[in-house]
Amino acid sequence: MEKSSYIVGIHQSGPIASAVILKDGKLVAGSPEERFTRVKQDKAFPHKALDFCLDYCKISPENVDIFAIGWNAGENVAMKYRGGFSDWMRYPGEWLASVPNHLLPLFERGVKQANSSFDFDNGNKTNIIFVDHHACHAQAAYQISGFEECALMVTDGWSEQKVTSWIYAKNDKLETIRTKFFPESVGCLYAALTDFLGYRPFADEWKVMGMAAYGNKKVFAPQMSKLVRILKDGDYELDLSYFGFYNFDQPKSYSEKMEKLFGSARKPNEQLLKKHYDIAAAGQEMFERVMENNLAFLSRQTGSKNLVLSGGTAMNCLFNGSVVQKTDFSRCSIGFAPDDSGNSIGAAFSAALQSGIKVQAPGQTAAIGKEYSSEKIGELLEKYKIKSRRLKNRAAEAADLLARNKVIGWFQGRSEFGQRALGHRSIFASPKNKEMKDKLNSMVKYREAYRPFAPMIPFERLSEYFETRDSDQVRYMEKAFKFREQAIKKVPAVVHQDGTGRLQTVSRNEEPLLRELLDEFEERAGVPVLLNTSFNLNGEPIVNSPEDALKTFFTSGIEALFIEDYLIEK
Repeated sequence: MEKSSYIVGIHQSGPIASAVILKDGKLVAGSPEERFTRVKQDKAFPHKALDFCLDYCKISPENVDIFAIGWNAGENVAMKYRGGFSDWMRYPGEWLASVPNHLLPLFERGVKQANSSFDFDNGNKTNIIFVDHHACHAQAAYQISGFEECALMVTDGWSEQKVTSWIYAKNDKLETIRTKFFPESVGCLYAALTDFLGYRPFADEWKVMGMAAYGNKKVFAPQMSKLVRILKDGDYELDLSYFGFYNFDQPKSYSEKMEKLFGSARKPNEQLLKKHYDIAAAGQEMFERVMENNLAFLSRQTGSKNLVLSGGTAMNCLFNGSVVQKTDFSRCSIGFAPDDSGNSIGAAFSAALQSGIKVQAPGQTAAIGKEYSSEKIGELLEKYKIKSRRLKNRAAEAADLLARNKVIGWFQGRSEFGQRALGHRSIFASPKNKEMKDKLNSMVKYREAYRPFAPMIPFERLSEYFETRDSDQVRYMEKAFKFREQAIKKVPAVVHQDGTGRLQTVSRNEEPLLRELLDEFEERAGVPVLLNTSFNLNGEPIVNSPEDALKTFFTSGIEALFIEDYLIEK
């Protein structure tokens, strides 16, 4: 019997550290570290996520062929940007970086990839490779897309040096057409506006995106145009005098000059004014203009009709949903973790391809996390003396409660990888009651009232409810589309202020239980749509274990909990 190959991917160079494992080129398990530690956006080394991956495959670290890290440290040490680092060690292990830091600057070209190999006394050998950050973003998104050839753009805050990469991909080969370097970062532009509006940069950008629907983009358009200049050749240029993100020794992402331009910055927890919504709207509009200009260049250079987006900016579902309408691309694919957490996946894919292993990833499910059996859950409920009822048809029972405007927690199967709950660790409610959004925000999610909730819909019903030329599945809640006028009155709780919905399509083959739930709900309520939001309270990671689900259930306004085939009601 041929020995299986195992490759572990690790992201540890920023928020939402994560680990995944490939078995013979297939992504079989993975998780962000935060799901286990319960620390939101945990950036510590993903020890618990790694333990889960190894345990899932029933192997030890000695069985792993390659550990692939989603950051090319070799590129950093080759720059020799901190002189004293190489001469005064904090501990002896830093010699591993000190020697390259002295030698690599002597070479003319940058370090494409760094490798380490360790031989142990017992004869074992471990290989560690450090993969370019943008290459990880690109490879993860490309492999999951299923496209043989495509244009691909990676845009984020920053990597080792790059901030935007224009790429052409074909037959597993990635060809970089053009690269833009830090600090000319459109991702940092959005982060600075997030900071200016009183939220956490590189964490709360989706809040600004949600605010944009309530603002008038024209009010601050003249001021916004001073921050960034859009160039004719498909490029852009920031006026860095308005920013501070590139100075890592100062706390603000914006400068005093930006405050003179827009007025005083909003303090955290300060009341939101119309001005703040208008700035958010103008910022979203400028971001979209920059991205469209970048993509126009990429389209001209590649001639491809297929587009793949990755990097932190690909979390902007509002822009993602408009790409096919606003560019010459016919199809647009975004994976379930285009942010940095997904770079553990990209690193593992890159290592597999370098080793001659075929990656098996098109249409990859995000449900690669921890799963708990009904037997284990039953034992837990008995231990805590929690009254429950075991169900024969959980979809029908859930649909009954949802049709009666009850809010339910839904804990089924393996947890999802990424920042979106896709029906395995979700909170569901009826979209028909227009008061449901306020009820969820105030009684369950404890978050800002302006933030929207996502519609879940059968794939075959997409064009019935949404205006779009994008005919692909929206598996990962990665795009927002405009609702059709006649559909808005049917599902008001999932319609955002601008008439859009950040949706998830459901296929019967891929998600049979979710599809059954949608069918049962339509039978009772007359619409094939459910309101879906992540199973967590504001400021906490999405629930991972049955204990997490029970804690959230009993400390929120959720009225019923479906945990595998058990039902708990208040």
